[in-house]
Amino acid sequence: MSAIVKKTLTAKQEKFLNSLFENSGNVKSAMEVADYHPASRSNLINSVKNEIIERTRLALAESAPKSAQRIQEGLDADGTLPSSQMEVRMKAAADILDRIGITKRQEIDVRAEVVHGVVLLPSKRPMVDITP
Repeated sequence: MSAIVKKTLTAKQEKFLNSLFENSGNVKSAMEVADYHPASRSNLINSVKNEIIERTRLALAESAPKSAQRIQEGLDADGTLPSSQMEVRMKAAADILDRIGITKRQEIDVRAEVVHGVVLLPSKRPMVDITP
């Protein structure tokens, strides 16, 4: 098995990423904080996209306990929240859990009956006439 090689980020890239996650994903603002030229946006995003994805997964994983709590609250709802608001919250919580890999459990029951039959084949020798 080969180990995943983690890319070494420059100080500017690290500053950009930290700013990006601190300011709720505003790329333009994060680029200004890290002193990137606005025209370098696509090159910058392409160079750090894997790190953005990894940090996003971590951010979603941090929300997993809260999402699970929201689903539990939905089960214990006493009717004080409107059903439409509760439904939106439940869908959002379920979506976060799906995205981090905690999904609905699906089990598939596969049953097969294997029947071994006996097939009789004629011999390779020519048939002999046995009639009188």
